[in-house]
Amino acid sequence: MNDDRPRLWTPSELADYTGIPIRTLADWRTERARSRGLGLPFVVLSSHNIRYRDEDVEAFITSHLVAPTGGSAD
Repeated sequence: MNDDRPRLWTPSELADYTGIPIRTLADWRTERARSRGLGLPFVVLSSHNIRYRDEDVEAFITSHLVAPTGGSAD
């Protein structure tokens, strides 16, 4: 078995990992959402077989990182 192959997440696995509901992931795959820049890139292996590449998942998480503002911690 080749351990160098890329990780492909199912919508269910991705929902479990990120806490993003499966329904939201499905909504983000619509043409309207994609035209507005929402969601993650995805792979369509067949009409009922959607996957998300590991590098796209990690890039999405990184792009939503919010850094501290440096204000006082009260």
